[in-house]
Amino acid sequence: MTHRFFKAAPAVYEAMRAQIDAAWGYPTEHTQTSIPPADAQHKAADGDCIMGVQVEWLGWEPVATLMPQMLAAGQVVEISEAEYWAAMPKPS
Repeated sequence: MTHRFFKAAPAVYEAMRAQIDAAWGYPTEHTQTSIPPADAQHKAADGDCIMGVQVEWLGWEPVATLMPQMLAAGQVVEISEAEYWAAMPKPS
């Protein structure tokens, strides 16, 4: 397995993005943010952000600490790969 799949409310997603950006020192001259902002992220039908995350990335701090905490609190939900692809926008 190379990826795991998750969904989170846009506010939760943005909080996570802000924490990762702060830990990694973003923005910089060359990189604005660690992950796309919530308004640019793919959304499920319920409006939650959907994410396909490389397993390796889940081991990097602060993600390695944040993700288990958010999963345990129910702020982030792990979904199957099939659920992820079903939620992705279809080309017109």
